[in-house]
Amino acid sequence: MTGDPVLERTIRGHLNTLEWLPIFLPSLWLFAIYWDSNVAAALGLVWIVGRILYFVGYVSEARKRFPGFFIQSCAAALLLIGAIGRIAYLAWFAAASP
Repeated sequence: MTGDPVLERTIRGHLNTLEWLPIFLPSLWLFAIYWDSNVAAALGLVWIVGRILYFVGYVSEARKRFPGFFIQSCAAALLLIGAIGRIAYLAWFAAASP
């Protein structure tokens, strides 16, 4: 698609958010189930703030998207690593118990 650069960046910013949802949502749900739903909600809020900063920065100029991307990717990584780590710990603990 080609056209106005601002429109292109707006559409791309929206599609980038949709691309992150399959990573973010399962991580959020699993973290809430296996750890704490309040912490998951707080990290989810941080992710949303990061996505907003990403989108606003990207629409204004593509180079300004990095602070928002860093914030949202750190929140998603904490959710994902926390959920996977807890699941692995519980699986190991269940296998080690008689």
